[in-house]
Amino acid sequence: MSETIERGASANEWSGDQGRVWLANLARFEGMITQVGAALVKHAGFRPGENVLDLGCGAGPTTTGIARSVSPTGCVTGLDISQDLIDYAGIRAAQGTQSRIYWVCADAATTIPATAPYDRIFSRFGSMFFDDAYAGFRNLRKMIKPSGRMDLAVWASPRDNEWTRLIAGVAATHLPDMPKPDPRAPGPFAFGDPAYLTDVLEKADFGRISFAPFETRLAIGGVGATPEEAADFLISSTPMGRMLKEGGHQAVADLTAAFAPYHVPGKGVLVGAKVWIVTAWAV
Repeated sequence: MSETIERGASANEWSGDQGRVWLANLARFEGMITQVGAALVKHAGFRPGENVLDLGCGAGPTTTGIARSVSPTGCVTGLDISQDLIDYAGIRAAQGTQSRIYWVCADAATTIPATAPYDRIFSRFGSMFFDDAYAGFRNLRKMIKPSGRMDLAVWASPRDNEWTRLIAGVAATHLPDMPKPDPRAPGPFAFGDPAYLTDVLEKADFGRISFAPFETRLAIGGVGATPEEAADFLISSTPMGRMLKEGGHQAVADLTAAFAPYHVPGKGVLVGAKVWIVTAWAV
């Protein structure tokens, strides 16, 4: 059974344009981060019968994978702020054989789904976008049972991610007046500092917190992309890339050139990346 059981609203950009951009480029986005989701699912070690929340589930690939792990008696709820992604996830799951999957479109900072409380919370890159991280995680704590476990994948610092350094290097040349971002602002790298995330988790009543590094090479623009395709993907599909577009055609050409040494024919533009796999327990 696959159902959409709630719908919410938020001003967050993921509920609008960014969610639709992700959906329009779904194969490329998922091709880039599939290995991270697989590593996090393996680390989490789900067991049959568990009730799990997949936070920021997107189009649902990790949700359906978790469903296989907790079946036949478990339950998994995929929650995302984008109605477009939730609708697509429900359609895609209905075409498979998964059971007891529920889909919730809502803001996890303020909503407690009807399928709570959960034994487990899981999130592949879905936990870093709360306007107020402390309030968001306090709400997550309300969703999970005492002694429940949470497993997160979050990007390490931009300086530890070669793919980001490449893009930043091109941006520095063409956009020298670009303001330096707040490292703790909502966004992909909000939890790059383990000390900050630890403080957020502890103040939300999570403990036994651990960080394990996961290093890999991202296929920028998806598996098999050429340097030109990788650059075009970033320019058209990501906030970071759209800023670079302001640098004109030469900025795009320089980004393509920066990717060229990392191109492996048939595999794509493979650039180094570092992720934190974080585990915390409700106390």
